[in-house]
Amino acid sequence: MNTPIQHDEVRKVYITCRLGKGELERLFNLAPEGIPAASVSVSTQRDSTRYSAAKLSDLIDHVRNSNTTGNLNNWENLALEAADGTGDRKVSVAIDTERVEIQVSGQDATWVHGQAARIELFLKASGGKPRRDSEEKARRIRLALLGYALAIPYMAAMLISLMVVDPQALKSRESRGGGESWQGVFAILGSSATMIFVYWCGFKLFNRANRALLKPTGEIPHGSWWSRSTSADKIALGSLVVAVLSAGVAVVTLGKELAK
Repeated sequence: MNTPIQHDEVRKVYITCRLGKGELERLFNLAPEGIPAASVSVSTQRDSTRYSAAKLSDLIDHVRNSNTTGNLNNWENLALEAADGTGDRKVSVAIDTERVEIQVSGQDATWVHGQAARIELFLKASGGKPRRDSEEKARRIRLALLGYALAIPYMAAMLISLMVVDPQALKSRESRGGGESWQGVFAILGSSATMIFVYWCGFKLFNRANRALLKPTGEIPHGSWWSRSTSADKIALGSLVVAVLSAGVAVVTLGKELAK
């Protein structure tokens, strides 16, 4: 009769991990600690062919010396598998251009939970976030922008209704023409729409600078999101700031003209 056994297993998924050659080498040294080196395998799949090696550096050389096509510096996936012969310790790391999935299991519960915690700390230091936490944050931001966007037609309806019911309500003087009041309405709505556009563009640029990266053949930049942004993104953000300031000046000028 087989003896009952018990395995502990930890599985987690992280996104926005920025992993260059140095980070991957340290991760692949950390993850299989406690497992014989002969039981470790690193692999990648390009088209319909899977390439495997004992170490990341050997895998990179293997791919470069193969007859595969395409840009050899662009990698879409990478995996590590390691397991001892007794079944006490097993770890797998699956990486693609969007996420990193880790799975640690075995009969040695102390090793399983300890390794999972160490890998988690490493990935967080490399910009990674648990998938559920990141999705929840993105959902809150989208809801806030949606609420702001829905507020614009609501404000427009209220202002138009006010002008229809009481045409004098938006006039500072009785002698003011109705056209100037409509200009004020359009100024308010225009500034609100501009702010929504600014928030949306800023959100997109921030996400681009913090997106996941997989680059086994080279190093990646570190530092603040601004230092990691591309020159094109920095130019776009600068242009956006100038446009917002110009729009603000136009709104202020229009407000002064209406107040005369």
